[in-house]
Amino acid sequence: MLSIFWRAGLARRELVCAAVVVLGGCASGGIRVHDKLVIDSEPQGARVYITGREVGVTPATVVIDEAFPKHWTTRVDPDEPGFAYYRRLETVDLKKDGCETVTRKLYGEELQREVVKFTLKCDPDYKPAPARAAGSVEERLRALDELRRKGLVTDQEYGSQRQRILGDL
Repeated sequence: MLSIFWRAGLARRELVCAAVVVLGGCASGGIRVHDKLVIDSEPQGARVYITGREVGVTPATVVIDEAFPKHWTTRVDPDEPGFAYYRRLETVDLKKDGCETVTRKLYGEELQREVVKFTLKCDPDYKPAPARAAGSVEERLRALDELRRKGLVTDQEYGSQRQRILGDL
């Protein structure tokens, strides 16, 4: 007779433990309203990396289940209760030429928003490198030779431009 009560008590304990695990997952970001998340930046045009994988350019729209799969993690914030969590937690990096790289861990309430905004610190004096001329090296050398034959460039200009074109090899 005691074994019946013991078995019933064991079943209740298992049920309580299962409820704690399920509710713990919900408390750590398991409930959300949106399937997608927009990652935006000021200024826009930054490359977005989620855990090292490039996913687009801001404003970038990502599917939460694909970009932020659930997995077991430890505490992020020392004030968080408990030790281990089954949740979405990924590192997001934004990179833009002339700006400092921004890195942030996204989890919990941030993933329940429609848009997560980043502010980049950019150098106001930054000038992008000039675009390279179109065409193959051979085409560019022939065009330069033609300009020289027509007398449109000096020998000195010809020599410096030729070295520049050959430097692109």
